Parts: sequence; C-alpha cells; structure tokens
Amino acid sequence: MQNENEKSQDFNVSSLVVMCKGEDIQRLWEEIEKIPQTQCHYKDESGKIIVTIESSNVDEEIRILKKIERLKGVISAQMIYTYHNSELEVLQENIQRQDAVPEILKNDNLKAEEIGYSGDVQDKIDNILNKKRTK
Repeated sequence: MQNENEKSQDFNVSSLVVMCKGEDIQRLWEEIEKIPQTQCHYKDESGKIIVTIESSNVDEEIRILKKIERLKGVISAQMIYTYHNSELEVLQENIQRQDAVPEILKNDNLKAEEIGYSGDVQDKIDNILNKKRTK
C-alpha cells in the first residue's frame, strides 16, 4: 500500500522510437545515454533506437523528448507508450467506486432476451470473486 507521499508523487515512464541513419546510430545511442533519466534498450542497423524516459512529471518528459529530437542526426523521435502513475491511481479509485453489478441486472422486470450484450463477462466475474475472497 502506498503512503500519502508516494501517492501524491507523479511518476512517468515513456518509451520512444528514435529514427536515424545507420551511420549515426552508435553516436546517437551514446549521446542519448548521457541525457539524465534516459536509457537506450535496443538498436538495429535500419536506424531505430528504443529509448525509455523516466520523469517526475509530464513537462519534464516532454522537455527530454524535445532534447532528443534536437540531437544532430535524429530524423524523428516518436513517443510510443507512456505510463503515468497518477492516471492509474485515478482509474483504480473509479473502479473501486463502481457498483459490481450493473443496474440493468438489478431490474427484476426485464427479461433475459431483452438484454443486449457484446462483451466478455469473465473479467468482471473474476474481479467480483477476488473481492469476496479478500474480504
């Protein structure tokens, strides 16, 4: 369980694909690795470098992305995935506030054939069962 300081601290992790010419790849790998809060993970001869950025807020994350974009030889730097712990916390709080049983299923006057469904209930069932086990 997080304490209040951890909960209020924003933490971001993002992945980028940096494109460059093959002859620039090693130099750019080394330059990117020198930028605080970045780490290179993969490169190939076609000129792709996979990079992660760890930052304490979105502004810092964007500042680092822009710094990478400005490096000599970078053709493009595209953010592919980003994770913000504060967003996850909000989603988790919203899920906790939701009623486990949808209103439509509480209506005794509704016939089963009148209920339209186009999804998967297994995740919902698993979540309900897991909540009951932890109580």
